[in-house]
Amino acid sequence: MNQAESAEHKELKRLALAWAQAHGYRIAATEVSLPNYCFRLDVAAYRPERIRATMHDERLKRERLIWQQAVGVTAAFECKASKPDFRRDARSMAATTEHLKALHERKTRIEHELRLFYPSIRNGDSLFQEFETLDFERPGHERYQHTLDEISQLTSRLYSNTKFDKLVKWGAANVFYVVAEPEMVLPHELPACWGLLVRDAGALQLVAKPVLHEVSEPERLSLLHRISLAATRAVNREHGVTFDDLAQAS
Repeated sequence: MNQAESAEHKELKRLALAWAQAHGYRIAATEVSLPNYCFRLDVAAYRPERIRATMHDERLKRERLIWQQAVGVTAAFECKASKPDFRRDARSMAATTEHLKALHERKTRIEHELRLFYPSIRNGDSLFQEFETLDFERPGHERYQHTLDEISQLTSRLYSNTKFDKLVKWGAANVFYVVAEPEMVLPHELPACWGLLVRDAGALQLVAKPVLHEVSEPERLSLLHRISLAATRAVNREHGVTFDDLAQAS
């Protein structure tokens, strides 16, 4: 376990593993890395699917049902044991972008007002007005400074704290779940398309269903491969298998 990981977060991961396997996701692991996206999933799982097909049996001269193996469904689980942790990753890229657009429009309006009412903001560094630079912060306009601060915060948020949105956008899995403590996350607070599993005593209860996303076969198999690697690492740790052991065995 990561030394910075809380006991509550570890317990949510354990419950997510149990819930996934109980619901058909028989291949599962914790701390599944997605190196192409620089993210690590708390829990990822794979549910094999089978579909029925009809085949004509020439020898028996009749139609019969056969089972064909399908690719399956992948699931990602993000465990949130605290409200700040959830809010950091749940911020919506679309909502943030719209808010940022409105702030830039407000900034432009305020700059226009400052040009009209505060001629002292001109730096006088060019003979030609169209090339002269302006110091909009000189008048000490609180509304303008507040707008600049909001733009800075939202820009940082847009590119660094949008994990939930990015996982869906990149097609990291077919379905996504937030796993949370009771009353910590309400359904209306969920990121778009995510489901919600809430701890109830020693198990998880499904509060909101996720949206099923179409994911290409290579992406599904890639996540299955990552789940297998994470599970192998866990088994190696449990049995004390080290890199030195692997080198000696080769």
